[in-house]
Amino acid sequence: MAVLSLLLSVAEPSGFWITIIRAFENVTNNYVLAIIFLTVVIKLIWTPIDTFNRRSQQKMSQTQAKMQPELDVINKKYAKDPNLLKQKQNEVYKKYNSKSMGGCFLMMLFMALNLTIFFTLFSGLNTMGAYKISESYDYLKYSYANVLEVTNKYIGDDTSKAEIFNNPESLVFRIEANETNPEHMEIVLLQLEGENETELARNEYKTDFSTTEKEEVDGQEQTVVTETTNEYLNSIITKFDGIVLKETVVEGSEESIKYTLTEAVTDASSNFIIERYQSNKESFLWIDNIWISDSPFNQSIVNYNGYVSQIGANNVEEGEETIYNAFMPKLQELQSRANGYFILPILCILASVLTTLLSTKLGRKKREKTSNQSKWLAIIMPIIFGVFALFYNSVFAIYMLTSQVMAAVTLPVQNVVLRAIDNRKKKKEEEKTEIDYTRKF
Repeated sequence: MAVLSLLLSVAEPSGFWITIIRAFENVTNNYVLAIIFLTVVIKLIWTPIDTFNRRSQQKMSQTQAKMQPELDVINKKYAKDPNLLKQKQNEVYKKYNSKSMGGCFLMMLFMALNLTIFFTLFSGLNTMGAYKISESYDYLKYSYANVLEVTNKYIGDDTSKAEIFNNPESLVFRIEANETNPEHMEIVLLQLEGENETELARNEYKTDFSTTEKEEVDGQEQTVVTETTNEYLNSIITKFDGIVLKETVVEGSEESIKYTLTEAVTDASSNFIIERYQSNKESFLWIDNIWISDSPFNQSIVNYNGYVSQIGANNVEEGEETIYNAFMPKLQELQSRANGYFILPILCILASVLTTLLSTKLGRKKREKTSNQSKWLAIIMPIIFGVFALFYNSVFAIYMLTSQVMAAVTLPVQNVVLRAIDNRKKKKEEEKTEIDYTRKF
């Protein structure tokens, strides 16, 4: 994969989050576990900041509670004089301004940091998703490309040799180490006859099929690509499409169904491609492809249009559709399945509802009614998390779910800390009042 990475359609993403995730992935050897551990670490670091923010909001609420009786008196007293009412209200706001403005600033800063983490991670994982899908396809593409080349080497100009592909079940493609240089791999075409194997052709396993030549450009000799990998592969597919192995006439019609060498090679190499797919795919529990959303309406192996949509049309090379449709539909037929059952979106919604309700319950005093803002928050946040989990890759949904679960776990702890701070503050105020009272006598 190290050599192949230089030829991928989508460049490997980089950045702050990607670097950290890569470090976790190197330890866990699993991308989903890397995301889960990263989310836990983020939440553990973020919890003290969140606790400080909640304390700041608590102080703002206390300030508002002190202001409100004065505002109620002013509103009632100067109700018939709007100008004077506004002046008196401003005096109250000015009186408590030093206590409330700091809390507002901290709350806005906290929200900005929270959104920055959310959307930068979202962007990073979306880019990584496109890269991973491209990497997975190109891994299979070059496996199939080697199948085409070793077959082409075996047949050469003698098309009569293609007759052996009339029985694709008897043919096997295998990767073996080069006897003289074990670091170099070779692809071998074998024919099975009972327990015996007959080697038909052997070729170096390549990850680049382009042709280059030395040409003079602007007075300097440079290496120029005269034929790209895709052009070369398309030329083989075109050649194989022209070799018809079987032709069956459709009953009651003048049309016939042709079985070409391209189809036969795809059938013969299906087990080989499946093995390569299974060894490289990234799944997690019920999700067959973590880079696609958890939905029964999404297949774990996408068709060509889905592939273009996932990685972007600008990253698709010319002639890619012919190569993709030569072998991927067969793999999709044999291996693809529904990529999920809406489990992650539902869990994200439920976790968000639980966290919001828990936050609202722990954040208010007894007998205090839930504010309209909290009610709307309890509705909007689960919808937002559900939409992101439904329409974007499962990795990001796992991040959101883990984050919400961690929030639900840490909220009671935060509440205990805040309650202890309040009790200590009340105790100090009571002690101060008692001292002041004794001094009067």
